[in-house]
Amino acid sequence: MPMASGTVKKIRRVAKMGSGPLSGACRLVCIALLLACAAFSGQNAAKSYLRGGDPKSAYSADPSDGLAAVNAFAAELKKNPQFIISSSDADAARASLVRRPLNATLLSFYGLRAASIGKSGLADALMASADTVSRRDAFSQLWMIEKKSGANDVRGAISHYNALLSVHPETQATLLPVLVSALAYPEVRSAMRPYLNAETRWSFPFLGLASQRAEVGDYRDLVEPIASRLRDDGYAASNARIIHRMLQSGLAGDAWKLFSLVAPSVDVGAFRDFAPRRINLDPKWQSLSWTLGQSVDISASVVGSGAIDVSMAPTAGGLIASRDVAVIPSSTYVLGHRLIYEAGSPRASLLWRIYCAAQAGPQLIADRFVPATENVNLVQLSVNVPENCHLMRVELSAVGSEGQWSSVVKIAELALTKAE
Repeated sequence: MPMASGTVKKIRRVAKMGSGPLSGACRLVCIALLLACAAFSGQNAAKSYLRGGDPKSAYSADPSDGLAAVNAFAAELKKNPQFIISSSDADAARASLVRRPLNATLLSFYGLRAASIGKSGLADALMASADTVSRRDAFSQLWMIEKKSGANDVRGAISHYNALLSVHPETQATLLPVLVSALAYPEVRSAMRPYLNAETRWSFPFLGLASQRAEVGDYRDLVEPIASRLRDDGYAASNARIIHRMLQSGLAGDAWKLFSLVAPSVDVGAFRDFAPRRINLDPKWQSLSWTLGQSVDISASVVGSGAIDVSMAPTAGGLIASRDVAVIPSSTYVLGHRLIYEAGSPRASLLWRIYCAAQAGPQLIADRFVPATENVNLVQLSVNVPENCHLMRVELSAVGSEGQWSSVVKIAELALTKAE
């Protein structure tokens, strides 16, 4: 299926850096500057060609020495992003290629020279040769991305992105945002899927970025067919983040479906249960799990019954527990719990804060002080969820007593139920 013109613009955005219209060769050189440091430092193994770390002198001494030429050109490119090899350099490159025809980097420099003097056919042939010789050459991969994108060959362009990102991870900061923005197009999502696996190391930061920036529906469509590949711990953060965003967007059904696909061994119903238990304490799910306060002055832990045991030093303040939970907008919920103080323990001041965990940031819905009730009393707090709020953050904090002794309390029978 041909790629829409808008897709081409997205894919080719990396080739339009700098100000003003630039020729294809100059644009590639500007991008290649991002790689010059790596290209220069990555060839230290060829010290016999560097003449004691002076590539310019090494090249001057033997212009037909291809490895010395590559290092000299890379050093010039590092200093000048508009650098193009001269006519004499091109002649030397041709001579070197007779001796070393499998020098991909020299082929690509020669190709840039050909493009700069208007020999586009020769430039394309040289870059294609460099690509055939080695996909480790950055310049030819950038060129091939441009050519494949211009020909509406989405899969071809993505394959060259893969080669470049795999060999030159320093390009991720520039290239990954381009790919993420292009996920708006179904043909790009389809072409990306074969590379989303644990063997493709750049897939981890790619999905990490996509889970923050891509449209929720586009990300869902991208990963749902391949969700079984995303069970590696390297994808834990992106999985948790996109499920959280789905819940914020009101896509609870899709969110919990994806949860079950990437974590088939986890009981979704038990995880969603409000009371804290081992299953919903796993930190890899970030704020969708319970977070318990742990400090010098406040210590909280969960016991098997789903209760929270809390110990608070005198006058100490801070978080006891928090969690984000999916809710139905424009509904009323009842937050219930029972306080059971240890015999002789002084009473602490407890406070519930309820927020709408909106995409624009948490918005306070209610705050409620908890009465220092006797053990037999059940505390019930009414919470009105506003319109368009699909995810609610529940936080319990405390301030210890004014006395000399720590407060020790069990927070039992925790429940959040929708009022009839």
